[in-house]
Amino acid sequence: DIAAAAGGYVQPHNTDQVLRILPKYPVAPWNWGDVTPDFEIPAAVAEVEGTEFVDKPDYNRVFVGGVSAGVFGPVTRAGTAGDLMAPQVTHALITDVTAQRQRGLAELANTNRQAILTLAMPVLPEAGVILPGNFVRYQGAETAMGIVRSTSVNWAAPKLRQTLEIETHV
Repeated sequence: DIAAAAGGYVQPHNTDQVLRILPKYPVAPWNWGDVTPDFEIPAAVAEVEGTEFVDKPDYNRVFVGGVSAGVFGPVTRAGTAGDLMAPQVTHALITDVTAQRQRGLAELANTNRQAILTLAMPVLPEAGVILPGNFVRYQGAETAMGIVRSTSVNWAAPKLRQTLEIETHV
């Protein structure tokens, strides 16, 4: 609940008893062109299992804050008029401006036209299992840059394969 309040999620470490708290959007989608991807996936390696298009409102401003204490105020996407308001977000654990801004970013980043790209590919020694939160550039018929939202692994001897759901913004 603490991570979700600030627009994040919890990811367990693969082998250690460690929990990582990660932001849902470490970089805003409108800045993904400047991101160096963690993984480049050529079309020869992955098979596109599907693409789901999702249309969401084009918000550029949201009011975010605590419930009865803490901070409260607007978070506006820089360079915009801030005239398209998302529904207000409140949570009892938003008590600091850092949490407020991160949650505001998560709300404003999850807007506009998105494509959820599902890729199936082998688990390669050089990449391993590609975990959620990694940036991926898929180089297929069209190049797509996005962030991995889910990973599933399937072992069918002798093949170890993974399926990635990648959030892209179009």
